Amino acid sequence: MQGIRKIPANDKAKFWQAIHSGHTVKDACRIAGVHQNTGYNWVKRSKAAKAKADAAAEELHKFERRKGGQQWQAAMELQEAGDLPPAIPLDRLTEEAKRGLEDFQFFREYYLGRVESPWQVEAALEIVKLLESEEKEFVCLNVPPGAGKSTLFHDVAVWAIVRNRAIRVLIGSANQNLAKMYSRRIRETLERPNPMLADPELARKGLAKDAQGCLSIDYGRFKPSDKGALWRAEEFIVEQLDGNGLDNKEPTVRAYGIDAEFIGHRADLCLFDDVASTENARESTARDKLLERWDSMAEARVDPGGVLAVVGQRLGAGDLYAHVLSKVTYEFDEDDYDGEDVTATTLQDKPEPPKKQKYKHIVYRAYYEELDTGPKSRRHDAPPYPNGPLLDPKRLSWKDLSYLRHSNNERFRVIYQQEDLADESYLIDRTWITGGIGKDGVLYHGCIDQERQPEYIPPNLSPPVISIIAIDPSPTQFWGLIWMLYQPQHNLYHVVDIQRTKLTAENLLGYNTTTQEYSGILEEWCNRAYDLNYPVTHIIVEINAAQRFLLQHDFVRKWETMWSLNILPHTTSRNKLDQNLGIEAILPPLVRSSALRLPSMRGNWKTLALVDELCKWTRDKKNGTDLAMALWFACLHAPNLVTVKRPPRQWRPSWI
Repeated sequence: MQGIRKIPANDKAKFWQAIHSGHTVKDACRIAGVHQNTGYNWVKRSKAAKAKADAAAEELHKFERRKGGQQWQAAMELQEAGDLPPAIPLDRLTEEAKRGLEDFQFFREYYLGRVESPWQVEAALEIVKLLESEEKEFVCLNVPPGAGKSTLFHDVAVWAIVRNRAIRVLIGSANQNLAKMYSRRIRETLERPNPMLADPELARKGLAKDAQGCLSIDYGRFKPSDKGALWRAEEFIVEQLDGNGLDNKEPTVRAYGIDAEFIGHRADLCLFDDVASTENARESTARDKLLERWDSMAEARVDPGGVLAVVGQRLGAGDLYAHVLSKVTYEFDEDDYDGEDVTATTLQDKPEPPKKQKYKHIVYRAYYEELDTGPKSRRHDAPPYPNGPLLDPKRLSWKDLSYLRHSNNERFRVIYQQEDLADESYLIDRTWITGGIGKDGVLYHGCIDQERQPEYIPPNLSPPVISIIAIDPSPTQFWGLIWMLYQPQHNLYHVVDIQRTKLTAENLLGYNTTTQEYSGILEEWCNRAYDLNYPVTHIIVEINAAQRFLLQHDFVRKWETMWSLNILPHTTSRNKLDQNLGIEAILPPLVRSSALRLPSMRGNWKTLALVDELCKWTRDKKNGTDLAMALWFACLHAPNLVTVKRPPRQWRPSWI
């Protein structure tokens, strides 16, 4: 007995394409080359499955999007009925499907049921445009909460997959559960067998509408027909245009929490959402851990030609977004660059290569005052930004924003307007250090000696000059050490060398009882200062239970006598915030007047580290202040110190 002919999948795809394009069943059968009875049977089974799916959708709305049950069974019956064709090549797409590949706004409205949101379309086009670059691209997108940033990243990921089924997408979030939830949402959108219906409550408020098209029908199924193919909530592979190569292909989408011990998947599009939080935005172990993981793992996941984008609202001066926005990169002409180290001191006479921000900053505010033309422009039915003052009049209404603006202005400015902390919360404005027009309109000359590298003395210093070392110690964390030359007659403070590292007492000043030799940073700096004719005369150290060895051990007192210097204890708790002697009273005036002189910042992590601490110091900052505190010790005590005569040193032949 002759077996029943198995109809090729391509013929079935042609049939359903013709049906969805408006052809009759008879014409569709002729186009696909199948018998009319077969076509009518397909349509009959499809209608029955569609009816069950519609009934399940009604139940879904009624019982608040219940998972599983009738909805899932109806979806499976619809898929088995043959209404999901295999991946459809570009030349066989419907006009709506072709338009959806090029027009993101149309794609969102037609296939996802989104209402118009100009800022989301603008941001999505920026991200997708960067995918065309051959270089790695990094994006920081700051948007106020409630504006739909998570929805935007979902839509961008879905659009990118529809446009290119071979793309690899990494979804990142604060933890694995959140990342898995976002990944599952993308998967459900792709495998949906019928147009998405809007939640009735959201539709009533004008925040959503029913979709008109179905992705798995107009573009072909995304869930592979192979039952063994990877299709899990946290990672899945979509069906390719040729239907092959799924065994060796990396997952199309994979989800990771930033707290994961290892992020191993490399991707073309890395989307991180809800990574920063109030817990890791301030100085803390959680923040240090987040920044370390971001630098070492997250940024390393993007492949050349790919894009890494992180989205969220600003939370403060120390959050993840401030961290990534402070990063810069050098721009090179590959034909001219010979691989030399541009940070080397031997190249300081050469012009520094141009720098640019590593992350492209895309920022949207909740309220644009310059576009406010009166009460009508702030109504809930007014046009959104850029045609009106509100980013999203429905989701971020003027009623809510105006209350927050007047009741908690700082929170409004930071979280909803994406501004940094208020100016008075900073210790130092970066412009005071680098030079230029400040926020107050004043021209500042800056504090940077462009031609001087760390460890070098400014030439032709007129006496008297006091050589000081200031130390901010820590029993478990980083130590901050600064060597400074102070000119009392000119009130100038020249920073010579900087160290920020983890130390032990022996690393600071050690003594070998066998050889009777000293070692450590203090011994090294004192020797160097003596050789440069500016011997250290005073060492200022913050005293606590862990650092009292500097005043108790005999070898330290002998070393102090040998170098004819004085070790001065400093107690921070008494005057850190003092109106006249505190850090806020001493350092800002010195920086504004350019009395503080710093080595060049070109390729110099030491000066960069000090400047970064000064510009991010706030009263509630607990960690990452080691250098700023050491600088304060030196500047606080320097005016009260007197010069000490240079100690005698026994002559010895140069060959010893």
